[in-house]
Amino acid sequence: MPELPDLTVVAEELARRITGARLLEASAPTPILVRATPEELAGLKGCILGAATRRGKFLLLPFERDGAAQRILAANSMLAGRFWLLDDGKARVRARTGLRLKLDHGRELRYVDREMLGKLYLVRPDALDGIPGWSEMGPDADDPTLTLDAFRRRIRHHPGELKSLLRNPRFVAGIGNAYSDEILWRARLAPLRKRSSLRDEEVDRLYAAMREVLAEATERLRTLVPPDIHEQHREFLQVHLRGGQPCPRCGRELRQIGGSEATTFCRTCQPPF
Repeated sequence: MPELPDLTVVAEELARRITGARLLEASAPTPILVRATPEELAGLKGCILGAATRRGKFLLLPFERDGAAQRILAANSMLAGRFWLLDDGKARVRARTGLRLKLDHGRELRYVDREMLGKLYLVRPDALDGIPGWSEMGPDADDPTLTLDAFRRRIRHHPGELKSLLRNPRFVAGIGNAYSDEILWRARLAPLRKRSSLRDEEVDRLYAAMREVLAEATERLRTLVPPDIHEQHREFLQVHLRGGQPCPRCGRELRQIGGSEATTFCRTCQPPF
């Protein structure tokens, strides 16, 4: 699942490469993924693409006329959705295409999703709150206004286990299964530990780990991802999905629990109390 670092880099690359491109045609080969009518998609013809951005786990792509956004595509890729940016519109992509945007100069932007779980919303700029969960989202986990003091205040109002807490977009937005494992390992906190059990210094440690892990990952992905924005890189992560391997910090065996949404942690470095 693309998370904050992945989507930040994808948005940056799209902003660099297709801002100012003219849209020649928009279509939805797999309409179930796109919350827009054929007429609404047809109405995008001739729009100019604005700079892509990110909010939480959404990639945002504005369509402009006369310098003002008319519609925004808000894409939540869920488990397996990816954007492909192709210089040759005839190139084959081995996955089901949900959205196809033909651009000038023979370029094409496609959203593909092998699991068919993604959700793409085409809305007016003033209608983002109509997207399910949008208005309830907390600040992005890398938001500069999310200071340590603000984090301390927010965490008091969100109970539950720490891994679930980090993945709760109402608390902070943009963190999923992979980076929650990395953050908790960096903070030396057990994923199943209750938030209510944290001491003040542990809250501060969690905040520091969150900011450090996300910033470091974003910088690393800036060197790994472009130009292939459809590729997801996890090979540099320290613990996620490395169950059975030695902990990079203490050398003890990492433990992994769960199925497709597996949690990986070190029982020595991340004690349950």
